[in-house]
Amino acid sequence: MSVFFTNLGNPQNAHTGLCFENDTTLSVGAINADIDRLTTQLDAGKRISIYCQSTRLFMIALAAVWRAGSTAILPATDKSGYLDEIGQQFDTHLDDARIQQLLIAANTKPVPTTPGIPPATSCQAIFFTSGSSGTPKPVIKTLAQIEDEITIQSPLWRPLMGDDARIIGLVSHQHIYGLIFRVIWPVMTKQITCAQQAQFWDMVLGEMQTGDMLVASPAQLKNLHPDLATAPRPALVLSSGGPLDFAAAQSATAMLGVCPTEIYGSTETGGIAWRQQHQENAPWHPLPQLETGLNDVGCLRVRAPHIAGTDWYQTEDRAMLDREKNCFVLKGRADRVVKIGGKRVSLGAVEEHLRRNELIEDAVALLAREDDPRLAVVAVLTPDGKAELEKRGRFRMGRLLRRELSKFEEDAALPQRWRFVDRLPTDSQGKKPLHLLRALFDDNGNALPEVTEHVRNHERDAVSLTLKLDGDMTCFKGHFPGQPILPGVIQLHWAALFGASVFGSSRNVAEVSQLKFRKPITPSDVIRLELDLDASAHRLKFSYRSDQDDLHSSGTLKLRVPQDDGAKDEGEKIA
Repeated sequence: MSVFFTNLGNPQNAHTGLCFENDTTLSVGAINADIDRLTTQLDAGKRISIYCQSTRLFMIALAAVWRAGSTAILPATDKSGYLDEIGQQFDTHLDDARIQQLLIAANTKPVPTTPGIPPATSCQAIFFTSGSSGTPKPVIKTLAQIEDEITIQSPLWRPLMGDDARIIGLVSHQHIYGLIFRVIWPVMTKQITCAQQAQFWDMVLGEMQTGDMLVASPAQLKNLHPDLATAPRPALVLSSGGPLDFAAAQSATAMLGVCPTEIYGSTETGGIAWRQQHQENAPWHPLPQLETGLNDVGCLRVRAPHIAGTDWYQTEDRAMLDREKNCFVLKGRADRVVKIGGKRVSLGAVEEHLRRNELIEDAVALLAREDDPRLAVVAVLTPDGKAELEKRGRFRMGRLLRRELSKFEEDAALPQRWRFVDRLPTDSQGKKPLHLLRALFDDNGNALPEVTEHVRNHERDAVSLTLKLDGDMTCFKGHFPGQPILPGVIQLHWAALFGASVFGSSRNVAEVSQLKFRKPITPSDVIRLELDLDASAHRLKFSYRSDQDDLHSSGTLKLRVPQDDGAKDEGEKIA
């Protein structure tokens, strides 16, 4: 028997409030009537994709799909490319507009008898998560599993709230965490839920009342609105999607008046454990009825009715168990180990060492592309770090952090690609999908390197340019995999273009002479390009040297006689 559908169809609940929208509270009976109408418009035995902005319409569609005997497909986003990618997984797609159209169509006809209460075990929702490759992976959850989890969790959190406590969600109902607490939970516990996701704290400030329940993510709790300090106090703040760091937990506690309750779990497992960080390194407490264990490499395994019944589920999270106190501490992901140069590198360890640096607030380590063995890092800097970046520039900042990291890690674990951002990219669930992180390293050209130092000798038309190289530049890709070096043809191209930029000379080369390549130029080299122009002879001498004055390459370019070839205009653009 399904508590979700029983509560929806119970006549005694018909006038009980279920969701509020634009200052209007909609009853269980009104929602259930819409579910009945939409059910009549759906075919049985289909795979129906649902993506809604409105939690009310999502709830109606989800229940109707299950009542119709179909399977609910829950995409992580409604972007056309993503829907195309998983297009073979569903037969039809419902969004807010389509659901409203079907409800209007149903209103023009007599409502036939709808199917009875479906078994909770037959009501399936298929979510999609991204693995290490970023390819969407389907995860099947049944309503029975979700109801089992709510039955386990409800005694923990419901007593903390009054009878009139409402649910305000900052996370999407499209994900398992949001679906549990913003869609299924309110029906089962008879709490009123907000019909719209509060995407910003400004929206929360306009809705929250004293004693409400906030459903949030770590990313949101790290970026609190200052006016929350004087706003009504919630009774419970839930956070899931990743661990909340201690500083953020303390800040949220002070701002909201209640310590966030973090829930550890995944789409595959649902909730596993909870904690409140009243002190640093607070352990995780397993949910009631949940058993824990470790495999032979120290990774946590769990068993509970809402996960895999009587079977154990093996996670990739390393853990340390305290049997006496029935709690555990997480020690990082075992599957976040990559091979670089034949060496095993723990991405979690690299991140942990970076976060200990006074210049780094947060960091994520990754391989930016499957075919690129260089370690990459996306980092959020502290105020001191931002000042250092302003002073040094990205290239030298990366070198500084590499030197600091080398005190703890071998060469293979020293990042070669860096992105410094104000905030780590997250999805609506507060997670950091691999495809969003990798997008920061997409390279659309980078034809010329940045000039960090420019010394001009006007007496003899000579200049020395210090160039900031970057391994992300197109010219390093594929030349060569694993050991990128600057191609010789690019060195000639840069000499001509920078000559045109500085001297206004032609950028078109007629002949190359005295060309010598003595030492490869790599992305980690600090290179000085020295140019000397003989304007009367239309000859441009060049040499590439490193900090130690080592000669990497040199030669002479015979330039074509300018014939209004646009060199000066191009040079001005480059400079």
